[in-house]
Amino acid sequence: MSQVAVVYNPKKISLEKLTSLFPEAELLIAKQVKKGLVELGDFSKLIVAGGDGTLRIVVQYLMENHLKTPIGIIPVGTGNILARNLGISLDIEQAAKTAMEGKLKQIDIGKAKVRSRSPIFFTGIAGLGLDAKIMEKTDNRLKKRIGWVAYIEGGIRALPARFQRFNITVDNQQPRRVKVLTLMIANTGTLPGRVELIPDAEVDDGNLDVAVIGPRWIWNWIDVLGRITWQNRFVRPLVLGRKLMDATADLKSLEYLRGRKIKVESETECTLQIDGDPIGEVKEVSFEVIPKALVVSC
Repeated sequence: MSQVAVVYNPKKISLEKLTSLFPEAELLIAKQVKKGLVELGDFSKLIVAGGDGTLRIVVQYLMENHLKTPIGIIPVGTGNILARNLGISLDIEQAAKTAMEGKLKQIDIGKAKVRSRSPIFFTGIAGLGLDAKIMEKTDNRLKKRIGWVAYIEGGIRALPARFQRFNITVDNQQPRRVKVLTLMIANTGTLPGRVELIPDAEVDDGNLDVAVIGPRWIWNWIDVLGRITWQNRFVRPLVLGRKLMDATADLKSLEYLRGRKIKVESETECTLQIDGDPIGEVKEVSFEVIPKALVVSC
């Protein structure tokens, strides 16, 4: 029995490169795992070489089969959200070393449930509204050429943005009715470009965080962009900085919620994305955190 398997996306990394990095591992194409053509249960460690979508295929398999096999990550995708939040190097050789020799960390997993569909598990961020439209409109060929910057072009193609009304229920509390451009339900807080979207989000805190984003005017956008870039990174870590940011927050533009269970009901059909993959149009989706369900080498 081979002890290590590498599940990879051939569009992101070559077979030859993986063979040089992991000469004794068994190499498996991610689509084969997704289609149920290969089994992962006999391996003592799994290495995932690809983007967040490839990672989600492996996590989905582990969760559906009640496995807690340790995984390593070779982040060669567009966003690489989980790798960035765990501090895993984007350098392939260094990431390979971490995947095999890094310390094991137990992290939370998000679970999304849409109507009668099977649960969808995710490690990073799910989005409803504009965020999901951007993912839907982003050109895959452009992503391959220029990486996460392609999302900017996708954002332009997703315009004009429209506000949508949602009812948000956190841990069975009284539902909140909001009118926003996008909702982001996150297990992680940092985006590519060192954007601190949700500064207090942690991958192992037993909660999901929600960013409620709805700037109305250009000055609201300037405020939001300032907060999620340099302010959340440099000002919020300071005690007085946090108090100042909280005191001056415009909740209609950017608000944070947190809980173990999040239920979102939309007034109209809206687009859903999970870990960068468009899922389709939904009116209701429930999210739940599964604490410390995944073991990652980092």
